[in-house]
Amino acid sequence: MAGASVAGRITGITNVAITAVSAAASTFSGQNFGAKRFDRLREGYILLPVLNGAATLSLGLLFISFRMPILGFFTNDSEVLMYAGRYVVAVLLSQWCYAVFNCISNIVNGVGFVKYTTVINLMMLWAVRIPCAYIINKFFDGTYVMLCFPISFAFGMVCMIAYYVFSPSFRAILDRGKDLPQKTCGGLLRFGS
Repeated sequence: MAGASVAGRITGITNVAITAVSAAASTFSGQNFGAKRFDRLREGYILLPVLNGAATLSLGLLFISFRMPILGFFTNDSEVLMYAGRYVVAVLLSQWCYAVFNCISNIVNGVGFVKYTTVINLMMLWAVRIPCAYIINKFFDGTYVMLCFPISFAFGMVCMIAYYVFSPSFRAILDRGKDLPQKTCGGLLRFGS
């Protein structure tokens, strides 16, 4: 328990970055949807999750590289440091999945489709994370119970990517205005003519 508490200080830093970018993605999608700037929406719906995932993975790898000196600021107990280090590696190696999931969820929420994202969030916790934690604790080494986080992160990301690819209602929003002349959006990617 103490190891998870100490490790949470490091993983919390990446969570702040994930939340900030994801909140901006919600605003971005909502404003561009409302302004009928579907060209911008098409540009950002791939770029924002990819950049959020890449930035989170980079930050996570940096923290993993220096985890023991950083964790040493919070405790000197060698056993706590061992469990905290294990937690940091398990969670930060997979937190990019959560970053992609959260960003996609907020983009979808920003255009008004909140039902699917709510169901996936509930399933991540109640159908994936809690049962996984129970199974890991009951049938395997309980000191690896933190693996329920990467499993639920991957589940959520796969579900949201599937929504992006297969949802007819979300695809219809992205397809709006494709036949109209595209405005320049000043971003890194250009779609349309």
